[in-house]
Amino acid sequence: MAPELRKTRFVCVSDTHNACPADGTFKLPKGDVLIHAGDLTKQGTFAELRKTLDWIERADCEVKIVIAGNHDITLDPNFYKEHGLHFHNQCPQEPQACIDLIKEYPSITYLNHESTHICLKRADGPRTRFKVFGSPYSPANGLWAFGYPPEHAVLLWDQIHLDTDIVITHTPPKYHCDESRHQEASGCETLREMLWRVRPSLAICGHVHEGRGAERILWDLDCPNVKFKESATGYWTDPGLGLGNRKQSHLDLSAKSPAPLNSTGPWIDASDGINLDGPPEISGDRLTVRKSAHSLVWTSATDRSGTSISVAFSEQIPSPALDNISSVPRNQENASKARGSETVASEYDASKSEVVSEENRAKGFREVSRIAKERGSASAYAGFKTGIHSATRGQGGSPPSGRCDLEALVGRKGRKETCVINASIMASSWPYMLKDNSKYSKPIIVDIDLPIWHDFK
Repeated sequence: MAPELRKTRFVCVSDTHNACPADGTFKLPKGDVLIHAGDLTKQGTFAELRKTLDWIERADCEVKIVIAGNHDITLDPNFYKEHGLHFHNQCPQEPQACIDLIKEYPSITYLNHESTHICLKRADGPRTRFKVFGSPYSPANGLWAFGYPPEHAVLLWDQIHLDTDIVITHTPPKYHCDESRHQEASGCETLREMLWRVRPSLAICGHVHEGRGAERILWDLDCPNVKFKESATGYWTDPGLGLGNRKQSHLDLSAKSPAPLNSTGPWIDASDGINLDGPPEISGDRLTVRKSAHSLVWTSATDRSGTSISVAFSEQIPSPALDNISSVPRNQENASKARGSETVASEYDASKSEVVSEENRAKGFREVSRIAKERGSASAYAGFKTGIHSATRGQGGSPPSGRCDLEALVGRKGRKETCVINASIMASSWPYMLKDNSKYSKPIIVDIDLPIWHDFK
């Protein structure tokens, strides 16, 4: 029996860089869950962190989920040990004190490249549940924290579990909410490929301030020839955009909206006045759609030679990205224990990650065997080995056919959409003028349906 669903409100912010509601730079609306997608500070000082965590703790939301960003340099101890004096030569900071500070805020869940389960339990709330993954990492570009080179991207993002409902990353995925002031896509292609496999309801990010907004991706899960393919993208027009506009930046993807998430008919149907060839100006909760007129051949995850992330970026600094990745708590209680431990992060274990991936692949093939047996065709799949999965990674098709990404598709084709949200509050990029209130955007409010928690096993 399908679980009962209820509307849950997410209030999304990122890249506040010391700005807070008390400064009058932005107003924080009420919600069920507050998400902060990194860059809490300008340069990660203890005082900056305390100021930001104070207003997050006071927010009128039951749960607050926070990740760091490249500017929160003290939360990346390995980076700070090597480069901290470049930023704080007059007043050196203590990274462990900054990490310990987060533990003093009981309502804040801090995720450092890890997953947890969230259950909303307020009597007057939706009482829903979801699994969330949060990571501070972004492609290395200059002397900033949590940077990774292209060759580390696959191992990094392969740690997102396929059953994740909400993905929070500081970097955007490539080609979605990632156009920088240099008019180029600045997101991570490997992250985009992993989103094809996971297909979370929401992928919340920041980092590229000019990319603020929301895009709704319909993934192509049937094409057997083009890997990591997309069918269509919906472009949201912010109803709260513009100086003097008092409307909230609200996007409703719940069952009561005109186009609920994972019910694609309304928003890709041209009969409703939506121009499929380009994005007309449509305000409110409606999304404009640009449907693919041709196939875009994305770089295969099994061949990184064509990656669009510049290697030159990664050569500017030694990358600490894979030296400082935390373990994965399975629920809120374990997440609290992780925050209460001596350090937030533990050493990344590549071999352990590969074991987990292999277990997931084996699970996919066991499911294929079950389906094949039910269809009376088990003998045709008797010779399948999990090792061939790497060749079909990101490939659409119809299970139990072995020519598709079985791990990502078997029993999961109902997950076919992701809404990418870049929630940057600071509208201009570094260096910026904090005194100019016109340089701030509003928080983005998103409503989605989630299962109620008493169905959780």
